[in-house]
Amino acid sequence: MASTITFGPRRATSVAIDKGEGHLSPEATTHYERFDLFYRSLCAVLFNYVPTSGHPGGSISSGRIVAGLLFGALDYDLGDPERDDNDLVSYAAGHKAMGLYAMWALRNEVARLAAPELLPTDPRRQLRLEDLLGFRRNPVQDTPLFRAKGAKALDGHPTPTVPFLRLATGASGVGVAASVGLALGARDLFGAAAPRIHMIEGEGGMTPGRVVEAMAAASAGGLDNCVLHVDWNQASIDSNRVCREGDAPGDYVQWDPRELAWLHDWNVIDVADGFDVQQVHAAQAAALALANGQPTAV
Repeated sequence: MASTITFGPRRATSVAIDKGEGHLSPEATTHYERFDLFYRSLCAVLFNYVPTSGHPGGSISSGRIVAGLLFGALDYDLGDPERDDNDLVSYAAGHKAMGLYAMWALRNEVARLAAPELLPTDPRRQLRLEDLLGFRRNPVQDTPLFRAKGAKALDGHPTPTVPFLRLATGASGVGVAASVGLALGARDLFGAAAPRIHMIEGEGGMTPGRVVEAMAAASAGGLDNCVLHVDWNQASIDSNRVCREGDAPGDYVQWDPRELAWLHDWNVIDVADGFDVQQVHAAQAAALALANGQPTAV
């Protein structure tokens, strides 16, 4: 006889975001949309600067998420990247490094033009537009502009040599587990006032078993300073249906990210349209407002 299996009681809660009107002013919405155009264009330049190198798809699709964090949701000191109590963005999806570098450089340029006093005085503690000349280059690179501009050598995956990064990430699954460990360390050091660790990952990067273990540990440990932002687009390097979709089985796994997070007692904030800047910002505000002691997936 067939039966229905349901989840037991959850400490976490779920929130549906299907509109975001009024969260941002029309002027702010226009600014974010224009910023995203600049960001996507810069990703395209980087991809062509190092032909067939990097992952432009994931970098471009996560742009609105990260811009919302950097300019809205994070509590951090732009002038002191090494401050232990800074909220952090951790690119668990290390293959989105192209996007990370483009976003960091644009943030730096915005500050340079609008409020340069906010930036570190030592350019080595910044990531400038000029540093993008070092994308996928090594420190002994001898091209004239690389030397003339004092560009940084930027690896194909993130490393802690980049301002505001504490972890090296790369292979799928490594970044989520390491980022949960970072959140645990922050909680151990700061207690209830721990800075938030905002992880960027896609559904493909959530399929390794170590992610399941890390999510279980974060929930059991009450790491409510963990926020996982899932760039869910059903696309990976060799599949256009990573997860189950309706009645169609997934090529990798038979859950979707909402179900996996809910199973592990994470708060789930479900954004109907990840291209809608208003919805993205409304979801991030909702994540910050939760106070039930559980980690959150957006």
